[in-house]
Amino acid sequence: MKDSLKSIHSKLNSIEQQHYKKLLYLGVALSILMLWNGGCDYIYGYSPDLSGFDYFTSKVINVVLTANGRPHWLIMLGQTAGWFYPLYSLTYYLWWIGMRKAGFWLGYIPVMLLAYAVLMIGGIQHAGWAFLSVLEQTKAVVGSPNSEFFLLANRYIVEHFVMGDITAIFALSIGSIWHAVATLSERTIFPRWFLVLSPLGVLIIASTIGLLLPAPFAGFVLALFGTWFMLIPNVAITIWLWNRKNYKSY
Repeated sequence: MKDSLKSIHSKLNSIEQQHYKKLLYLGVALSILMLWNGGCDYIYGYSPDLSGFDYFTSKVINVVLTANGRPHWLIMLGQTAGWFYPLYSLTYYLWWIGMRKAGFWLGYIPVMLLAYAVLMIGGIQHAGWAFLSVLEQTKAVVGSPNSEFFLLANRYIVEHFVMGDITAIFALSIGSIWHAVATLSERTIFPRWFLVLSPLGVLIIASTIGLLLPAPFAGFVLALFGTWFMLIPNVAITIWLWNRKNYKSY
């Protein structure tokens, strides 16, 4: 009987260890893929001429609309990060593991909102930003004899982009705040200080640091803020879950 119980206990431990390894592999793989997202963010949004303050003005919109003078093939390359956003959303599975004991409203809803936001951002922003620059790229090649048509067409494209992005921005904002509230409630497995490494915490810290930086350094923080928003929390949750020894209490 004792041998049988020991065998069962050993098998359960083995299964648990395998589960830990799968979580680690998932977190590491996502982190590597998110680095590519950073490269694509750089293609779309980095400008050595913008200070941190400039990134919070209309000047950054001009960078996106004009592709900042980058060639067409490079802007197409920037789109490729959008392919991986369905995979990036899996980072919130890792967060859900640590939050699910908080119940439906604090453990499920915030990660669902964030996962939805990431999926929409991948489809709208990383694909859409390339289309935003099409007219300016075309104008640079063949000119624009009809300025009125050009301006109206450009405005319509921007309006379509904004309309497509509305739900993503809403889900990102509400989900980040909701996620932070859940962390502060102490009903998850995380201590309150883990808020610093949460999506909201990283967004606030990156925005603040970037705002204070001069050109050309500000762009390395603010043009890539979408990557930091995913990458830093993903690394944090991967390490946290890997080091926990009380998985059964999650």
